[in-house]
Amino acid sequence: MNKKTNNVILTVIALLFIFIQYGLKNKEIKTKSPYYNEMTQASEKMKTMSIEIKNERIRKGIAIDKNLDINETGLIGEEWSRITTTLGNLESKRTSTNPDFAALMVKLFKEKGLKKGDIIAANLSSSFPALNLSLIAAADTLELNAIMVNSVGASTYGGNIEDFTYLDMENYLFSKEIIQNRSRGFSLGGIGDIGKEFEEEIKEKIIEKNKKYGLKFFYNENLEENIEERYNYFVQESNNQIKAFINIGGNLLSIGDSVDIIVNSKIILDENTNMKRGLIGKFLKDRIPVFYLLNLKGITAAYNLPFDQYNLQDTEKNNIFFEKNISIWNYLIIGIFLIFVLKMIFMKKK
Repeated sequence: MNKKTNNVILTVIALLFIFIQYGLKNKEIKTKSPYYNEMTQASEKMKTMSIEIKNERIRKGIAIDKNLDINETGLIGEEWSRITTTLGNLESKRTSTNPDFAALMVKLFKEKGLKKGDIIAANLSSSFPALNLSLIAAADTLELNAIMVNSVGASTYGGNIEDFTYLDMENYLFSKEIIQNRSRGFSLGGIGDIGKEFEEEIKEKIIEKNKKYGLKFFYNENLEENIEERYNYFVQESNNQIKAFINIGGNLLSIGDSVDIIVNSKIILDENTNMKRGLIGKFLKDRIPVFYLLNLKGITAAYNLPFDQYNLQDTEKNNIFFEKNISIWNYLIIGIFLIFVLKMIFMKKK
């Protein structure tokens, strides 16, 4: 082989190396998730539910503050009311109204092997009404049997409108036969999960209204007994057949009096999560998958969802609907590169 040919081959190899290094790094092709259809169905269902809630809120004469609820979903509450429990993050509340959270829950449920007819248990606060409804959209889509208990108290900008609480929203959707799953019980929430900070008048109003909805009332001034009662309720209602436990928001019963704070980005908690107290500790001990939705900033970063999105009407599908696969061209180009290298080595020896 003459020097000129040798230089040409070396140049080609160098160019291929540069192309592999810088041109193929992100050459991935997107294919639809195997759960694409169910995910899309759940997201669309959540959109329908949001529209219905917005229209019902307007019909009831409850104004939507566009400065707070920038997408006018009707799912953002007030800064303060008599059933407000703690401070909440407005941006996180707005983020939670993204209907693609319903699609994400479908994806995670399917990846955990949940199937039609499976029973899930859920402890829901009213701080994130949109996430609660996304859970219902996912459960309805997959035809899961959800045993849910809700605490009425909510942090700022959550479901804290006294005449349109989360359970009012849920009951309205159920009465219109838009949803199949619904809460079966409720507690007051707030301090001790018994609304210690609430006025007696508002407590009586909450209890009376939700009992009319046919919901079981949970109340126990002893926290540990309250947790045990709630856990036993889930177990008994499911005939000890719970396939997953979902926590949404920061209800006290989920973590008990634990000083540990769960700072998670992945929704599904690791089995070795250092949480021994509350309902979460009990279900982790039972080796039942626990889904924990509270840290919206971490969750959106982990699953590549937008945080505080201003345009929820964007029709482009989010990346959660797709799987990333390395293109076959990556392997082909690398193969050619290796052939050239081997050929050069062989020629030199010859």
